[in-house]
Amino acid sequence: MERTKGVSLAKGPVGIIGAVLLAGGILGLLMGSTDFTTSAPNGDVSGGTFLGIEGNGWTWLLFAGAGVLLLISAPMHWGAKTMAMIVGLAMAAAAIISVVDGSDVLGIFAANGMTMLAFGAAAVACLVVAMLPRVGRRREVAVEDRDRRFERDGHVERRETTTRT
Repeated sequence: MERTKGVSLAKGPVGIIGAVLLAGGILGLLMGSTDFTTSAPNGDVSGGTFLGIEGNGWTWLLFAGAGVLLLISAPMHWGAKTMAMIVGLAMAAAAIISVVDGSDVLGIFAANGMTMLAFGAAAVACLVVAMLPRVGRRREVAVEDRDRRFERDGHVERRETTTRT
């Protein structure tokens, strides 16, 4: 039996989410804050805002880095799903820590309410996409065709052919 793999539902969305995160990270670095100071693990850091999202240089690099990882992994189904799961868990951790702390993530990534929302939305999107399957798998079944005979080398042989269903 031969199988076809089907179409991946994860590759396209992973590429789109990756492109959005990369664009947001780069634009945040250009238009927002590029301050790379930290006050880890207990201090407070702040940054500039871009489109309502507060971020310092590290915050924007987190978005851009996540986008690059997703874009690189998007061409293969298993890579897209794996990286979507990893990025989704990282963004979920950043969202939860920023909500608990209130103003940043471990004194490294600046965050306000919109940043927390962006972290959470990216996490949910990535985790949902990581669960998407392949669709359209088919099994090719070999079927004997007992009516087809042909002569070869002066005698009659039974020839089995396969058809695809």
